[in-house]
Amino acid sequence: MKFCKVCGEEIATKDGENTCRRCEDAQDDGDRKKLASAKANRRARESALRDLGMVKVRGALGGVYWE
Repeated sequence: MKFCKVCGEEIATKDGENTCRRCEDAQDDGDRKKLASAKANRRARESALRDLGMVKVRGALGGVYWE
């Protein structure tokens, strides 16, 4: 007898899978929203820096810098 680690309902899944499909899908939706929000924030930040006249450059060791 196994139970979902998120909601506590009884599940019949393979060993190592400890969440039900409903909880797994809800977690994936949250991850997608977080990723979309991070992309929007990065674009807004980069746009503001470009509006200030800064240029995005890549350093010799692979770092990204604004000059």
